[in-house]
Amino acid sequence: MGSFWKSLFGGGQDEETEQNVVEITRNQPETTAEEKVETATPSGPYLPYEQDGKTYNLYEMPDGFVITGNVVLTSKCLTELPDLSNVTVKGNFWCEYNNLTTLKGAPQKIGGGFYCGNNQLTTLEGAPREVGGNFWCQRNKLISLEGAPQKIAGEFNCFDNQLTTLEGMPQELGGNLWCNQNPLKSLEWLPQMKAGAEIFCDYGLVAKYGFGRSSGNSSCSRFKAEELYRNPRYIAEFGNEDRITMLRQKIADGNELSRSEEQVLEQEKHRSGYAAFKKRLAKKEREE
Repeated sequence: MGSFWKSLFGGGQDEETEQNVVEITRNQPETTAEEKVETATPSGPYLPYEQDGKTYNLYEMPDGFVITGNVVLTSKCLTELPDLSNVTVKGNFWCEYNNLTTLKGAPQKIGGGFYCGNNQLTTLEGAPREVGGNFWCQRNKLISLEGAPQKIAGEFNCFDNQLTTLEGMPQELGGNLWCNQNPLKSLEWLPQMKAGAEIFCDYGLVAKYGFGRSSGNSSCSRFKAEELYRNPRYIAEFGNEDRITMLRQKIADGNELSRSEEQVLEQEKHRSGYAAFKKRLAKKEREE
């Protein structure tokens, strides 16, 4: 068929053109497996995260992966987190304003802050073990602090929940404590706090200790932790606990303990550890 009729009726390409197409196709570089993963259309849950010019799916992160920046999962309509329990996050982790009922899958090491406020959490089971910044779990439905990190470098904010006790609080806290707007019955189980750190709680809970109302908020009191630890009424209420609290504060202030003081803390550690063990055992027996 002549070239005129081929162009008019959409006839096939001549042999030379076909040969060129084959040659171009043959010389194209093959796509690597890594490139295929990055460019493939996701078939399941997908939360993209970009790092070093690559795009990853947070639902398919390899164990041991280190995220060098922040993870922002705010307002994603999540009911559960992707499994990042074997992933380290050096920055902050936000998962606020979702419908989370559990922190299962959360990274266990956070270099910055961890923010899980405004969800539907009732406990902190699954929370990170190590937090290098703040830990905010405000405005959930927490009835227990079980599962909370035991050491937090920044603030701990459990404002506006349903807590009746602070049991399960972090043992060490580097910043302020916000526990107001909870139906707390006492300030027992307070953590070891650094000198100068402040406590924010409901005024009705500490009026008996002589603390006033916070300026600008008539229902809240604001005071330094050491002021409470040294308050005679607080000491009288919690009996021997005051000695332990004072020794912890002494350490937080950078002062050395005598050998006898160290022994007191060691005894308390064993006592409280055994008491916690008995409590967990009793809970397990009730569940069975």
